Amino acid sequence: MKNIKNIAIMCLSLLVFGACEDTVLNLEDPGAPTDATFFQTEDQLEIALAGIYQSLNYVRTVPFPQLLDHTTDYAFNRGNVGGTIATTSGGLSSTEAIVSVFWDRFYTGIQRSNNLLSNMEKAKSVTDPERYMQIKAEGLFLRALFYSYLTELYGDVPFRTEIVTSLDDLIIPKTSKATIGANILSDLEEVATILPAVQPSGERGRASANAANALIARIALYNGDMELAESAALKVINSTEKPSLFPDYETLFTADGVGASEVILDLSYKDGTQTHKIAQVQGSRFGGWCQLVPAQQTVDSYETINGLPIDEDPSYDPANPFANRDPRLKASIAIPGEIWSDHIIMQHSDSIATWKVQSGVKVERVFNPNAANPAGRKIIDPLTGTEYTAGGANRFTSFTGYFWKKFSDEPALILMNGTALRSEQPVYLIRYAEVLLTYAEAKIEAGTIDNSVLDAINEVKARAYNNSGIPYPVVTTTDQNELRKIVRRERKVEFADEGLRLFDIRRWGIAEKVMNTTVYGGPANGFSKIGGLGFVPNIDEDGFVTYPGAPSQPRVELGNLDYRTLEVRVFDPNKHYLWPIPQSEIDASGGIVKQNQGY
Repeated sequence: MKNIKNIAIMCLSLLVFGACEDTVLNLEDPGAPTDATFFQTEDQLEIALAGIYQSLNYVRTVPFPQLLDHTTDYAFNRGNVGGTIATTSGGLSSTEAIVSVFWDRFYTGIQRSNNLLSNMEKAKSVTDPERYMQIKAEGLFLRALFYSYLTELYGDVPFRTEIVTSLDDLIIPKTSKATIGANILSDLEEVATILPAVQPSGERGRASANAANALIARIALYNGDMELAESAALKVINSTEKPSLFPDYETLFTADGVGASEVILDLSYKDGTQTHKIAQVQGSRFGGWCQLVPAQQTVDSYETINGLPIDEDPSYDPANPFANRDPRLKASIAIPGEIWSDHIIMQHSDSIATWKVQSGVKVERVFNPNAANPAGRKIIDPLTGTEYTAGGANRFTSFTGYFWKKFSDEPALILMNGTALRSEQPVYLIRYAEVLLTYAEAKIEAGTIDNSVLDAINEVKARAYNNSGIPYPVVTTTDQNELRKIVRRERKVEFADEGLRLFDIRRWGIAEKVMNTTVYGGPANGFSKIGGLGFVPNIDEDGFVTYPGAPSQPRVELGNLDYRTLEVRVFDPNKHYLWPIPQSEIDASGGIVKQNQGY
């Protein structure tokens, strides 16, 4: 069996797979092999399969999970990377690029899957029988994965399981989400009987039986089938090659976490063939652009070490808000005062200078050009007496005061130091932690709460506290409402910046609440004013964080001690629980494909 990265190189050189932007209504994918000349050998089947995997990897230059999370309450998008602002500002329409890009990418993958599955019989006699069945199973898995995202984003969509061969087959109406779900679940059940529980270490990024069962559990949970969600999750939990949680949460999202058994499915990248720019758009400007950044509401969602929301724990100190918090806060997000990409992160652009730190030693005082805006303004570093006069870009903070650590490839940020950056850090699509929390939530919602629910939640929480020196707050309650709040809070902090939040807030029916609000950044010059006021935000039963009566100001370059107002969010529950079908699809179908309500 060929390594998927090597196959990707073959694909890129032979077929230039990445050159197309196809849609379901196009007759063929110009990047895919034609059935007249291809599908004659096992190698050609492998190349076609790799082309399907490649369709997962991109929505523009940022992988789709990170873009999806920046359409939610998690974060702020400075510069409209990937076009997400339309989804958060209430301006989403059927002609927005983000609507078409996701549709096109996933349907390109479906077209490639159907091309392989419809034509692979030609190479059956010259292909190893076991590998032949595995290639088929991987094609079925990937098609199901594409459809699972499409139906969660758009609802009912055109459903095609065969390659388009004639104009008569070109245009089809939408099929119900329930019908599509039943079909892809059936395919995934078949896949789980064919593929190995896990792929060999050299095949990271390929589908497996555990991945198929984990995806079944996710689809079932999203669609309210708690019995199936529980049983499918249990198949992974009880697998003969059971995954295990990686011992260190922060390290999991670095190069040292690559290949961890916890990662059931990932997006694999390789320098020289395919990379991404997450580090550049998420990282500090010592290497990155700080465009996709966490909101204050996300920072305030991490509980205290006592297992309580910050507004319920009397020991929480608003003047020292990062102390005694769930270790996943500092593992996921670079916070002010912390060393990140070899520099001390400051609260805001008012900071005149910071320190470059190597091996724990301050080695150089570094000027922050943005502190001297507008250009030519003179400013003096009170620590050194140095006078600076240059204006320019903010170097070591963001407009929220925070950066995502996850997937941001700190070594690459340090190495590149502001130049064009491309990273091969993998992006995770399915982790074992999700399986555990899916199992727990399914049983909580079904009302079949037992010790196994507590065990699953506590396994995830315990790993979060590994290497912290702090005992984790054990969950002991069996009250359904309390457990519901706990598991929802766990999903929010455990999977931040991993692409699951949009579907969670939709299925829980809380999107209309958490997305109808103002997004805040931290106080520009620290928390001394907030702390002096003793101000603590409110967090309700849905984990919705609000700041009634808090001092705030519009986002500006030279800020004060108030929270920064970044963006007013708008969500219309009459339509925004689904994205619109791209207008180009509606027009090309002559009205056969119907638009979603409200668009």
